[in-house]
Amino acid sequence: MKNLQTKNYIQFGIGLLLIFATLTTLAFFDAFEDASWTKLWVLLATIVSAAVGLTLIFEQRAYAISISRFFTGILFIFSGFVKAVDPLGSKYKFIDYFEAWNVDFLAPAALTLGIIMSTAELLIGLCLVFKIYPKLSSLGALIFMIGFTPVTLYLAMQQNITGKELVHDCGCFGDALVLTNWQTFVKNVFILVPVVFLFFYRKKIQPSLTPVFSLIATIILTLSIVAFSVYALCNLPPIDFRPYKIGTHLISEQCEEQAIARNVKTYQYAQFVNNQTGERKEFEITENYPDWEIWEIDTEKPIREEKEKLQNVAKQQFTRQTFELPPMFAYKGGTDYTCDIIKDTSFVFLLVQYDVKTSKTGNAPAINELYEWTQAHNFVFYALTASLDEDVEAFRTKTNARYEFLNADDIALKTIVRANPGLVLLKNGVVINNWNGNDIPSIAEFEKIVN
Repeated sequence: MKNLQTKNYIQFGIGLLLIFATLTTLAFFDAFEDASWTKLWVLLATIVSAAVGLTLIFEQRAYAISISRFFTGILFIFSGFVKAVDPLGSKYKFIDYFEAWNVDFLAPAALTLGIIMSTAELLIGLCLVFKIYPKLSSLGALIFMIGFTPVTLYLAMQQNITGKELVHDCGCFGDALVLTNWQTFVKNVFILVPVVFLFFYRKKIQPSLTPVFSLIATIILTLSIVAFSVYALCNLPPIDFRPYKIGTHLISEQCEEQAIARNVKTYQYAQFVNNQTGERKEFEITENYPDWEIWEIDTEKPIREEKEKLQNVAKQQFTRQTFELPPMFAYKGGTDYTCDIIKDTSFVFLLVQYDVKTSKTGNAPAINELYEWTQAHNFVFYALTASLDEDVEAFRTKTNARYEFLNADDIALKTIVRANPGLVLLKNGVVINNWNGNDIPSIAEFEKIVN
């Protein structure tokens, strides 16, 4: 009996260590580059570690089945959660698939399908972890994997054959982890192993609740997940995995190079010969030449150049999370406003309206009032849109908007903030905060933010 207790304590301790290792790895997960094999294998290894740890803590037998159950459950919880937290992101990904398969007529159902998928994934994962309807949840996991694995294989092979991507990223893990098509397929094959194993041994898993309580728990979980998605839809994702999340420093290689070029002065030096004495001397000729009646330039000697830094404008080394913007991120006509926006040392307000024809206008008076306030405080205020000029003018007339509209890519705008309209506040290129158009603070609140 004593040996058994010692064994249990050791098993429990190892389980805790594995859970601690899992949490530590997740804390540094963003340090890995997206769409990299390293990040994918780290994620899968982390889930395996969590599954083994939970098995050692809560189970005393059938380890292989328990590890498969926890692994599949955690993976489905993660996959479902990152979609549920960002329903608009799921909508955009469904639309990508519809366009790739030439079934654009399904686009109006994209949001509903996105919420259904995230709810189903999250529910399957939770049921597996807590052993609620284990047979049905095991079947659900298998159906998911059997359905999507061939699709991801087709996308990967099609890209190799044609050299074109039908869909850039499967969206399996939302913006939390971007994968290539081949990485997605390999990931699915890896996951299929425990899912198939779990399905074959599903009858050995004893439910933790009676049928009545299982039904009640399933209903509560389903309603809670849907409510969570609706909240994220009406506001903003409560947990943000996007590259423009709060605290991100927006940078541009082009802007850095321009800053260096503007703050470097070039001086030119030439050799001259004195007509009277024959003396040779070098003069700086950038702004002033010597007396031409006395000094004659020696054309056989090359002009020498020296550069002087006017300020210390070496490329900055950023310690916070950074995201590099593409050239012409925000523009109007042929003028690029990107550097003006991210290099402004004061507050910059960006009103994101990727499509003014579908943008909500109920809060237009409040936005107009905010614009007037920013002008009184000499803050920059731009609206970013992918809409046509005539649609912008119609929107101006309809809402009495006086702020200036800049053009931007619609995909980038949908990524910046999950709202139409949405507001982003920058300072020194850092995302200070962002809001759904439904939640834009009052002028009094902005007074507190900027002071």
